[in-house]
This record gives sequence, C-alpha cells and structure tokens, in this order.
Amino acid sequence: MCGTGGKNALGIGEAGGILPTMGKRTLWGYVLPFLVFMLFLAGEGWFPDQYYLIYPWKALAVGALLLWYWRLYPSFRPSAPLLSVLVGIVGIVLWIGLDRYLVHYRGPVVGRNPFLLYPPAEAWVLFGFRLFGLALVVPVMEELFWRGFLMRWLIKEDFNSVPLGTYTPVSFFVTTALFASVHGAEWPLAVVVGLLYGGWFLRTKHLGDVMLAHGTTNLILGLYCLFSRDWHFISIASPKV
Repeated sequence: MCGTGGKNALGIGEAGGILPTMGKRTLWGYVLPFLVFMLFLAGEGWFPDQYYLIYPWKALAVGALLLWYWRLYPSFRPSAPLLSVLVGIVGIVLWIGLDRYLVHYRGPVVGRNPFLLYPPAEAWVLFGFRLFGLALVVPVMEELFWRGFLMRWLIKEDFNSVPLGTYTPVSFFVTTALFASVHGAEWPLAVVVGLLYGGWFLRTKHLGDVMLAHGTTNLILGLYCLFSRDWHFISIASPKV
C-alpha cells in the first residue's frame, strides 16, 4: 500500500508541523535511542582496543531508553512469528554467504576475539552483553527508528498518524539506503538484507515481525562468530601499521 498526500519539509509527504501535531516525547521515543547508539558508535572508533568494554554501556544505555519510552510504542507482538524467524534465517544466510562477494575491505580483516583478549569468565560476560545488544537491543532500536519513524516521517511529518506499513517508493528506498549507510564496509550486505526486512514489514505491517526477523539474523550471526571463531562480523579492526 503506497501512501499519498502533499509535501513535507523535505518535499515528501504531507506537511503538518511535527511539534504542533504530536508530542516531543513521542518523537524522542523513536529517535533518541538511535541517536545515543550512534554517538557510542562514533566514540568507539577512538578506543578500538576497548570495544568489548564499552559495548555493555552502549547496550544498557540504549536498552534503558527503550524501556523508558516503552508505553509510547505500538505492540511488538509479531503477527507471524514462525515466518518472521524464517525471514531472519534467510537474512543470515544472505549476510554470511554474500560477504566474500559483495564486501571489499580496505585492508586485512581482523576480528577481535574476546576469548583471546580477556580471562575466560570476563570474556563470557562481555560476549553475553554483545549478544544481548546484537539480538535484542539493536533490532528493536533500529526498527523503531528506520521503519517505525523514518519510513513514515518521509511520508508525513506527523509520522504517528501514518499507519505502520504505509510507504511510498521514495520512503522505502531512502530508508533502505540510509539503513545500509550506517553499516560501514558491509553496506552492500545491509542493502540486500534491508530490502528483505523492508519487504517483510510491508507485508505484515507489524514492527514486531521485522524486529523478530532482525533479531533472529543477529542472534545467529553472534553464535556463528562464537562457534566458527570468525569474529570479523561483529568486531572489525584494522591491524596497526
């Protein structure tokens, strides 16, 4: 279903004035967790050797914001849980399978193995936080922002008045492109999987379904890194020259 209407401030959708028609609290509920996540992400670049030590604070901070705004969100109960898990499995097959063909890193890829960097007990705790963030916090935070907020805001500034799953070609592809752009060198993989998630969201019109699919992909990715000992998917570092 494609949305229609006039233009908003970006020339897309219907103008309505975002603050007069909706509360700031609702807006921040969708946007602030993502912004905090991105601030942490930028800061991690300055302390690459402390990546696993910083990540728990990022996961907890973003998770706390999601809980703080929880009552503002629509139901996250998936309408098709089994199919959503299947979509997530397809996503991980694409992500891992296409990595060698689509991703071109600037230098040798070195994955940071926490079990080689820290004592066993500490490494398990840090990996647990990494998996918690990867499989639970990130899917909720990202899907709220990308497909819960941005895809609708590109149609109408009062995005909360736009039914979930409503889209225009511009809103769909701009959201997918921006989603991919924050995945660094892995952006081609994010385009493919972003199209998959986006299409599933348009089919179900439920954030819970795309969150479950996204979370399934990320959970399996984290476990894949653990058992294959190929850590570059969740922690990439360039060797020092």
